Amino acid sequence: MRKYLFLLLSILVLTSLVLVGCAPTPTEPPPPTDTPVPTKAPEPTDTPVPTEAPEEGPPDLTGETIRIYGLIDFSGPFAASTAPMAQGTTDIVDYYNAIGGIFGAQIEMVFEDTGGKVDEAVAIYNRFTGEDDNIVMILLFTSADEEALRDRVKEDKIPTMGMAPSTTALYGVEDGWLFTAIPLYPEQLANFMDYVVANWDSIKPAGAGDEIKLAHLSWPGAFGQASLTDESQAYIEALGVEIVANEQYEMSPTADTTTAILNAQAAGANVIWTNTLAHGPAVLLNDLHELGLRDQFVVGGCFLTMDFPTYAFLADPSYGEGFYAAFPYAWWSETDNPAIQTALEIAEKNERGPEALILGRLIVQSGLDVARHAIEQAILDVGFENLNGEAVYNALTQIQDYEVMGGLTTVDFTNGIRASRISQIRQIQGGPGQFVIIQDFTELPDLRPRP
Repeated sequence: MRKYLFLLLSILVLTSLVLVGCAPTPTEPPPPTDTPVPTKAPEPTDTPVPTEAPEEGPPDLTGETIRIYGLIDFSGPFAASTAPMAQGTTDIVDYYNAIGGIFGAQIEMVFEDTGGKVDEAVAIYNRFTGEDDNIVMILLFTSADEEALRDRVKEDKIPTMGMAPSTTALYGVEDGWLFTAIPLYPEQLANFMDYVVANWDSIKPAGAGDEIKLAHLSWPGAFGQASLTDESQAYIEALGVEIVANEQYEMSPTADTTTAILNAQAAGANVIWTNTLAHGPAVLLNDLHELGLRDQFVVGGCFLTMDFPTYAFLADPSYGEGFYAAFPYAWWSETDNPAIQTALEIAEKNERGPEALILGRLIVQSGLDVARHAIEQAILDVGFENLNGEAVYNALTQIQDYEVMGGLTTVDFTNGIRASRISQIRQIQGGPGQFVIIQDFTELPDLRPRP
């Protein structure tokens, strides 16, 4: 029995030894190998690099219409100058429409005849605003109409482009809604007197002394008296110039200016300024020659006095010789000017003869160009669906150093300005249309009325 137990025990021991021998012998773990740092997978070569989204271009308004209204004298006392301006307005509107209008929208021009009567202008304005509750632009052509409607256009939020820049209309109400691409008449007068004072020794009449004495001979009413304001009088007096007369004469092609001239002479005047147009400067020059007094005065006027229609009323074309004007535009003879090239192209397309190349066309085409520019900017600012008078007004007040029609003049409506602020001095030398620059564009004195 013990023999079997010993044998069994021996077998168990041997088995244990075999199992122990078969087990792996423990060893130290191997040292860690360098683990590579993970890297970003490369971008697929066919994936385009992201770029900024292209800017959105102007809208396509093809099929739309933008209406501009105009109150103009076709049959009253200003018709000789303003009626041709309507033709110039229509021509430039047609031109703009032919080249795409305003982002494709066509401009529709709506004119009504005021007959030169303020009451009629107000009635027409009431009808326009009653029929259209979203007017984006109105054109006004006389100082009296501008003054009568200055508060209304602000109240109704209708931006307005004026063709006769009355100081009262432009600055008589704070943050007014009336603008013009023409300098103020008092600033034109101040510009002229600056020139006279600076050049008195070379331009003064024979026998005149060192003292410069000014006579203001003009029409009655808002336009005729627009140049003589408190600000312009103070400015002129500060130059050392005495204003010795303010005479008025009838607004008629047959007006007799003899009394006004003789009163100016009696007061010792040696310089005359007239704020008139067409027959206004003509009857004055006619009577100066008739009286034999033309050589006793330096005679000048606002820019409207220097125009072809004046010659229709001169008894002799030579009577215009030597006349001065403050002049804010390029002129038709300057064919290297881009704005004049465009104006001539417009006239040719509409088969207008030489008689159509007057100052009035340049006035309205400058006004329409500024209006179109402002409407375009308003559309870019708020979208066509939100276009209204307020958006156009905001665009107008942001216009800065804008070259009208590419070079006719320059306007800047920032900082509360409502009128052009630059002008030349021109003189008639050699007959109709010979309006020679004797002082190039300069910045005008700031004669806006202060509150």
